Amino acid sequence: MSEPKIYGTAPADVGLLELSPTEMLFWLYCPIKLPDSDEVIVPDNLKQFWPIIEACMEDCGSERWRRDFVYLTAKNVFTTPDNTAQRPGWHCDGFMTDDLNYIWADREPTLFWTPPALVALPQSHSDSLSEMTNFTSLYPQYERTYPLKQLLRLDQTVIHRVADFWASGMRAFVKLSVSRHPFNLIGNSINHQLTPDWHYANRSAERNPEVARQADHIEASK
Repeated sequence: MSEPKIYGTAPADVGLLELSPTEMLFWLYCPIKLPDSDEVIVPDNLKQFWPIIEACMEDCGSERWRRDFVYLTAKNVFTTPDNTAQRPGWHCDGFMTDDLNYIWADREPTLFWTPPALVALPQSHSDSLSEMTNFTSLYPQYERTYPLKQLLRLDQTVIHRVADFWASGMRAFVKLSVSRHPFNLIGNSINHQLTPDWHYANRSAERNPEVARQADHIEASK
């Protein structure tokens, strides 16, 4: 059976959001909403990103928003050409899932690969990463960026990577993830006002490791 040619789509432009964070932050996949709930609980340090949360909520739609977990990542750190504070390499967020991810940055925009015809990728995390690297190295002319401070919506078909940084300085990057899955990896931020009752799994060198998607022992959604 051939793989579907669905990869290489462009992100959806949700709109410009003029935020200017100044506090140094590093929050990673902090849960702010549990499944089957309307209650959004945001730690005080992250309340400055309410405009992003509200825009994502409106764009996502009430039914999907209520159904899923919602996670907030917020990094405002000093970056250099050698340390971008992001994991390098071409990839698709939420690969092989129906996750939605919204991203926003105030410097060094994310790089997207949007060919004129969509491509197929093997439905394997490691094999797909190799294939993305091959495609993008053969056809670099299809790389593109979007203006800074634009909120962009990504699904699993959007191929992208952190761009090369040419100068040092503070960079704010915000990501909101809407997913039916528990992001239960050790090292993810904990919302102490909204603590899911789940077991945390070890991180892996592989992107999107399957252990993070296994919820048979998770009771957070009960």
